[in-house]
Amino acid sequence: MTGMKKWLALGAALALMLTGCSGKTAVYVQSVRTLSALGGIAPGDRFTGVVVSENVTEIEKDADKTIQELLVKEGDDVEEGQALFSYDTEELQLTLDKQKLELEQLNASIENYKSQISTLEKERNSVSGNAKLQYTVEIQTMQVNLKEAELKVKTKQAEVEKSQNLLDNATVISPVAGRVQAIVEEGTDNNGKPLPYITIQQIGSYRVKGVLGELQRGGIMEGNRVKIFSRTDPDQTWGGTVTLVDYESPTQGSDTDRYYGSASDEMTSSSRYPFYVEMDSTEGLILGQHIYMELETDETQAAGLSIGGSFLCFEEDGSAYVWAEKGRRLEKRAVTLGDYNAMQDTYVILEGLTEEDYIAFPDAQLCQEGAPTTHDQPEAQTEPAAAEGELA
Repeated sequence: MTGMKKWLALGAALALMLTGCSGKTAVYVQSVRTLSALGGIAPGDRFTGVVVSENVTEIEKDADKTIQELLVKEGDDVEEGQALFSYDTEELQLTLDKQKLELEQLNASIENYKSQISTLEKERNSVSGNAKLQYTVEIQTMQVNLKEAELKVKTKQAEVEKSQNLLDNATVISPVAGRVQAIVEEGTDNNGKPLPYITIQQIGSYRVKGVLGELQRGGIMEGNRVKIFSRTDPDQTWGGTVTLVDYESPTQGSDTDRYYGSASDEMTSSSRYPFYVEMDSTEGLILGQHIYMELETDETQAAGLSIGGSFLCFEEDGSAYVWAEKGRRLEKRAVTLGDYNAMQDTYVILEGLTEEDYIAFPDAQLCQEGAPTTHDQPEAQTEPAAAEGELA
């Protein structure tokens, strides 16, 4: 997003060039209000947010078992040790009984193999020659069967212990106090791993989660100070610091959540990036509370506009100017610059421009003192405009 404004401006300039040989004589100028809002975070912009827990506990379920009863729902507050859900104990008991029976049969087969081996060994002692060899082969076969049965017994014993444990713990309890954030009956993550059945946000260690739209990428950075506002009581505020902007986990959705009360957006499929604010104090906040927040700015920053660096020109002495519209004509207008945002390539304009002004993308051929201007891109020229004194 660093060059978003540059690309938009260059795209506009390219569009002007593509209209060449049309005989148009006006230079296209753009609204400072619009350009200032194309990227970054303007002073006073508000974001929606929600109070979340920094610690999350995930409860898995046994995919081979049947849930008998779900005892909580999303949004419920739960205490440590509170029952969350229970398995079907009838099915568990049937499974356990079957496994115990199979274990008894395996143990019986082991005793049978031992008895047969003992009998064959006694009989082998009373014969000689080929008959003795045949007995030896038969004994070895029985010994192999015995080893296999003993291995099966160990496996079955483990199954019995697991089923007994499930039966003893058929009701799953919460290991922490918190709020049920999500309950997922079925579903997998991006790696195909089953999602946790119940996700609980733990009480304590609160932080605020917000979302940046694609156009605001880079507008909030780790270390920025944020002011938090209660939705129900405008006089109730908190302070905090951005500790994480998660560009690695984008989601899809509206790009205009940063505006106070905004409810619609054409770019509904743009990427959204979560960011997290560590609170100076959590007094008065509750888990799941929805709030508003805005960046804290000093008075100098709040008084300025943010303009892409591609719209600025610089004199040899370092002073800056723009090509601004005045009375439907271009003029070279000096501006005073404030802070520079390297990530977005934007400058704060302290003096020289207002939101009501219009400026042109600087072009050595097109931008001249007194050149006529237009707010309609199709009317824009691609040939150098005649200055005011040169017009017929």
